[in-house]
Amino acid sequence: MGLPAFGTTLVASASVLTTARHHNPKYNQVQNQLWDYYYRLEEFSAAVNWKSNALSRVRLLAAEYIPGGDEPLPIPDGPAADAVARLAGGIGGQAQLMKLMGIHYNVPGEGWLVGQTSVDGEELWAVYSADELKIREGVYQLKVGESNNAWMPLGPDTMVVRFWRPDERFSYRAASNASHALGAMGELDLINKRIIAETVSRLASNGILLYDRGKLSFPQLPNPGGVEGQDPFAQVLVEVGSRGIKDPMSAEAALKLPVGVDLGDATDTKLADVMMTLDLSNPIDDKLITNRESAIRRLATALDLPSDLLLGVSGMNHWGAAQVEESGIKLHIAPDAEMICHALTKGYLTPMLQAEGERQGEDLLIGPNGGRIVMWYDPSEIVQRPDKSMAADEAYDRMEINGIAYRREKGFSESDAPTEEELEEMAEKLRLRAQASAVQVQETIAEADEPDRTETTETTQGSENPDSPGATEPGDA
Repeated sequence: MGLPAFGTTLVASASVLTTARHHNPKYNQVQNQLWDYYYRLEEFSAAVNWKSNALSRVRLLAAEYIPGGDEPLPIPDGPAADAVARLAGGIGGQAQLMKLMGIHYNVPGEGWLVGQTSVDGEELWAVYSADELKIREGVYQLKVGESNNAWMPLGPDTMVVRFWRPDERFSYRAASNASHALGAMGELDLINKRIIAETVSRLASNGILLYDRGKLSFPQLPNPGGVEGQDPFAQVLVEVGSRGIKDPMSAEAALKLPVGVDLGDATDTKLADVMMTLDLSNPIDDKLITNRESAIRRLATALDLPSDLLLGVSGMNHWGAAQVEESGIKLHIAPDAEMICHALTKGYLTPMLQAEGERQGEDLLIGPNGGRIVMWYDPSEIVQRPDKSMAADEAYDRMEINGIAYRREKGFSESDAPTEEELEEMAEKLRLRAQASAVQVQETIAEADEPDRTETTETTQGSENPDSPGATEPGDA
């Protein structure tokens, strides 16, 4: 995995905003439409939430970027590691920060990271949208309520960082990958509305109930005269039906629409002649379901995520599903994680290290190997690799791989590597264990030889005793 955010990317995707250089947050029509689809179209929101939830499991760390290297080298301790650990209050706050930044990257394509200092000196970091920030008289204001006047000016020590996904044509504009799927989302939205309309409509679902007003009535109810007067029987059914609309799970929701007709005064009329039903229901067309599946396929292809996420992994075994998961992490999660790390490096880590370096009188932006200090990430919690633990054991015992590769294949991070003190303690334990094993081996050998020595002694004593029955005189053969 390369480092495009720091190595080859020439277009900035994050900037620290000041009172002299500010950017008034405002969405365009496409961004507002994408937010609308995010709240109404569950397929789109599911895709965005999948990526943001995966990003929330990525752990941030300080690293040193050396030009020409594969990946930045993690820095376990020092001012940079302390600054990363302090961001957003630790792992819990950083997980929420990564999730929100992922949502803003994938819906409108931009967001604003705001850092403030509380009254007790605690650093507070949060992600806001363009609807929550505005500039008035050169000062950023934050929306804190629903009323038009619920705006709070931010203090002079507040840091505002705009992060965005650069447009391919105009790099200063924000672009969302989801904008390429607007056609599929619009089609899917229309199909969903059509299905809902045919399901909810009482006239299409329940049909019409025809009855003879002369023979089915409630005379005890007031019945206004005239042609415009409502029949008491219809009045009762409509009242019951209205209660069914308020509660769709009740029995009243299945009532048909009553329509009264006059059949005359025939006395031999049967019940079937005074009441009948007309079925006007229009079942959902199979073509409509097919079109919906086609729109979902188009959406899954256009969005920046594994298509099997929306289409399902049916027909695949668990190994195939794991491979799709791993490829999705590499192709869709890693680029977003690198962009977030670039934004946090430029908007948080670099200013923090510059301020700390000025206080200490040294350059804290250079690592121990001469490279730049950057924000990086550890995806070990979400990456699913093939199980190579047994092969790693054999290769490590044969001294063919180092400890970093061994920990990676065993599922551990570099923070789990033992320190010098821990290595000395482990060596002492191994020495004591070896001594105990050697003593145990000597005792086992001594116990195994003891019966032979006892038998040899008894035999020798018997041959030397002249009274022994087995004793012989010298010269006896």
